[in-house]
Amino acid sequence: MPLFDKYIGIDYSGADKPRSKIKGLAVVQSSQGSAASLVYPSTAQHSASDKERLWSREEVYFWLRNQLLSSQERMIIGIDHGLSYPLSVLQQLELDQWDDFLKWSNQTWQTTRLTMKQSKDQAHYTNSTAKRLVEREFVPSTKSVVDLDRVSGMQGAVSYSTHTGLPWIYRLRYWQKRHGMNIHFWPFDGKIIPEHHHVIVEAYPSLYKRRMITEPHLFNVSTYSEHERDAYYIAEWMRERDQEDTLAPYLALPTLSPAEDQLSLLEGWVLGCL
Repeated sequence: MPLFDKYIGIDYSGADKPRSKIKGLAVVQSSQGSAASLVYPSTAQHSASDKERLWSREEVYFWLRNQLLSSQERMIIGIDHGLSYPLSVLQQLELDQWDDFLKWSNQTWQTTRLTMKQSKDQAHYTNSTAKRLVEREFVPSTKSVVDLDRVSGMQGAVSYSTHTGLPWIYRLRYWQKRHGMNIHFWPFDGKIIPEHHHVIVEAYPSLYKRRMITEPHLFNVSTYSEHERDAYYIAEWMRERDQEDTLAPYLALPTLSPAEDQLSLLEGWVLGCL
């Protein structure tokens, strides 16, 4: 029996300003028994302009927050950016709890109001090419989420996406803690997910693309942009696995050792790596 009713994939981008509408952001949702479809911001309903069909990071945050507060359908949301740092960097920062990391990240990276470049100019940080366990062992081709200097100017890099996304994650965490939002941040809140809770996970589109069961052209994905396709792979892979009753092991991570399991509570994990 499927665990979820709705599956949302978000391809993220660290380009431009928090309120800028950018091509690098895309949202796709699918549900049981229905094809995946692109989701557009509310401004697109009142305009024929192609630009109004684009998202800003601020719009994605408010749309997602409203979905989490109001939806009666249980959702799993995959976001294509890092949700934490490698252990070695966290130790340098003397952070041993994910909530402390989110608080530090929100204070250090002012990316809910600044561009990534502006935020880098005012932040005190030490660049690193270190990778988390899941990146080293399962997706070694990915770049480090903390390598901000070597990729300077490459706003499509995962490090830029991560640092422009984390402060919005901090805000969602605030709503969970202070207002009782039924949301589970996986795996930081544990591998056992309470009933009726929505779930947010870190996603990696290229991993899912190689594992798709359904041919993408069946849902007109050939007409999608690169970023829209990535969002599609996230949403549709989660839906396929859940419909096949094989998503649960990816959330439970039974193959991790006790030490790896404990590390994942701090570094996080990428859904699909088992």
